[in-house]
This record gives sequence, structure tokens and C-alpha cells, in this order.
Amino acid sequence: MWRKIVIWALIVAILLTASCVGGGMAVPIPPPGITRDNSGGTIVTYAVYETLTEQDYYVQRISPEGDFLWGGRGVLIGSTGNGIPYSEAVSDGSAGAIVAWSECLPEVPGEPPSCQTHVARVDSEGNVEWRRHIPGIDKAIPDGSGGVIIAFDDPFGNLSVLKIGSEGNLPWGEYVASLWGVGGSSSPDIASDGAGGVIAILKIHEDGGEYVIYAQRVDSNGNILWGSRGAQVIVGWAEGLRVVNDGSGGAVVVCQRNTPDGIYVQRIDAGGGILWEPDGVPVCVGLPHPHNPQIVADSAGGAIIFFVDERGVCGQRVSADGHKLWDEDVGLPATSNYSLVTDGSGGAICVWYGGGAQRLDGSGTKLWGPDGTILTFRDLYLPEAISDGCGGVLISWSADVKFRDYEISNVSYYVQRVDADGNLPWGDEGILLNT
Repeated sequence: MWRKIVIWALIVAILLTASCVGGGMAVPIPPPGITRDNSGGTIVTYAVYETLTEQDYYVQRISPEGDFLWGGRGVLIGSTGNGIPYSEAVSDGSAGAIVAWSECLPEVPGEPPSCQTHVARVDSEGNVEWRRHIPGIDKAIPDGSGGVIIAFDDPFGNLSVLKIGSEGNLPWGEYVASLWGVGGSSSPDIASDGAGGVIAILKIHEDGGEYVIYAQRVDSNGNILWGSRGAQVIVGWAEGLRVVNDGSGGAVVVCQRNTPDGIYVQRIDAGGGILWEPDGVPVCVGLPHPHNPQIVADSAGGAIIFFVDERGVCGQRVSADGHKLWDEDVGLPATSNYSLVTDGSGGAICVWYGGGAQRLDGSGTKLWGPDGTILTFRDLYLPEAISDGCGGVLISWSADVKFRDYEISNVSYYVQRVDADGNLPWGDEGILLNT
């Protein structure tokens, strides 16, 4: 949680300082939280800046045809006096969603900074069923039973997970269960274990100065399965950690390493055993500084991995036994900012900064023409993308951020859908949420 707060605060501060303006300008701000409604449409949550210091948070459902289903702005779910431009949404599996948004709390002398995350469940008709307040959020995933599993790290780098059930209860206890309490951790990520639990991964700086990548599995009852410390995935410095379920209770992990320099991938079985090479299988080595890896499962025990190197954004598929399946890395006309999602059929969809998207099948063939689908003529800052469940993709982004007196005064939020054939059923410009 604190990494996201610091990153976005720095981005805004740097851009404001560089531009020396107090009026209108465009800068990147986190996109709306987005999830599918399991009917071909989407549910999104976003902030409206009513004043320079107060934000109202709304949730909106959009039909497959692009119509607003919950009124003009949507359903008001909460307000904050010191909000953070970041929100999450996950499907509840019943055409509703669980949404989350955060705010900074007043500083207490001698205490570390603190924040509070608000979580609410909204049903398919837009009714708020319950609300909860939790310490923070870094990532949220569905638990498969109408609830949500949330991971976050505290200011000291300890990773915790929390499960909120479909009725707003806490089946893993009143307070979060810490997976690592040693401090110095970073780059956490989580994925479902496919059985109501979670697989978490993070980097820890050990007392002896060595970096180690660990993975841990927590079952649906909150039991830690892979020992008190977890499974040791890779020894050595790494960043850009990403994890996906392998479909068998285990996981596939990707990271960027610098010794040796490259993108590496590792598979862990349901018992926490390492299945591939001790330090992972190299996906991209021998090129200067490959970075920003992302990963989706290929529905066959392996994964499709994307990354950025001197050629641009490239993709490769690794089989369930750790072998490359594509003769050459697939290249896309994209920048380093991109999102990757599964197409639900063993392939992947990549959405990139600037407004483009491409779908690849399991053999690496481009399905939306050589240059992909053009999404919008607006700048597509840091897009958020999720599968639409029908072979296409749902996308959210922010644009036209305005400042007054060095405070955010307005943000425009957009959503777009690309269907399985690369068409844009919601128009070339997408849908403006906060009309």
C-alpha cells in the first residue's frame, strides 16, 4: 500500500515542479478500479473531486452495449477528506462487485504514516450490502465464493493477507494474518490457488544481506501450507515479481534479475516444491536490461510472459515443463507501459500506453492484424485491463487531469471494451464515466 502511495505522490510532485503551473495540465493518475460483471459488461469505481481536498467515490455498472445501468455517475459509496487516487474492484461472481478505496489518516507525532482502506460490496442492482475498514490494500482478488482476498504491506515491509467473506465477515480472523514478519520485504504479488486460498510472493532482504524470493500458500481456511517461511523460489536480487495460478494448486512466477541480467520464470507445485531450474528458466537473456515482466496462465500448466527490452514489448510462452514454445519472441509496437490479460483460450491480450491492443493465440499468432487495434486518440496513461470473459478485454484509464493551487481539481475517467475480434463496441473514444 505504502509503495503505491509514495509512487503516485512522487509522480504528481515531480510533474507539478517540472511544469511550475497551478492551472490545467495532463498527468498520469491511476485508472478506475475495474472488473467484469460476468454478463459481458463491467463494473468500475472512481473518484469525483468535489473540492480540492474532498473526493466522492462512485461505482458504476455498464452493460455489454455500453449503457450506464446505475444512473449518471453511478452509486455513491463513500467520501474522503484526504483520498488517494487509487481504487480496486473485483467481481463477486453474481454480477456485483467488491470495491475498495483509501485515504490517508492524520499524522501522529512519533508514529509512522498510516492510511485506511474502505471496502464495500455492491450487488447487481447497485445496492451497497456492507462496508468494512481495513489497514491497507496492494492487490485484491476474488476468493471464488463471493468474497475477496486482499494483500498489503505495511510501512516496515511486512506482507499480510486478509479475507473478507461474501457477507462481510472475516473468516481468517478479526485481524490480518502476517505471512512474513521479518521486515525488508518488497514487490509482493498474489494469485488465487484455485481453491479459495491464495499464493503470495515477495522479495526479502535477509539479515545477512542476501535477497531471497519466497512464495507462500494460504488455504481457504487461513492455514499456512508451505512452512513458516514459505518456499524459496530464487536466491538473489530481483524485482518485477508476478505470479499466476498454474491450474493445479501451484503457481508460475516471473521476475527480472540482474545476476545474471534477464527475465526468469519458475514453477511451484501445490506442495511448495520447485519444479524447474533452481534459479528459474531464462526467458530473455543476453540483451541490455530487460524489465517490466508480466504474466498470464496459458491454461495448460505453463504461462505467457511479456517483458520490455531494446526491441520494445516482447512475448514468449513457456510450457508446463519449463520450455519455450515459440520459435521467436513476439514483438509489439508498444512502449514500456502496458497491461497483459488472458484471453481465456490459452492466449493473451496486451494493451499499451498510447492506445493500442493486440491478441495472441497460444501459438503466438497475432489475431488483430499486424499492428493491433487502435483504442483511442487520447493518451492512454497506465491502462488497467482485465479479461471480459468472452475472449476480449475491458480497459480503464484516466486523462485530462487538472490542477488548481497545486491540488487535483478534476480527472476524466474512461472505459473501453475490445471484443474477441478486435472490434470496439463502445466507440472509438470509449465511454467517459464522470460526465
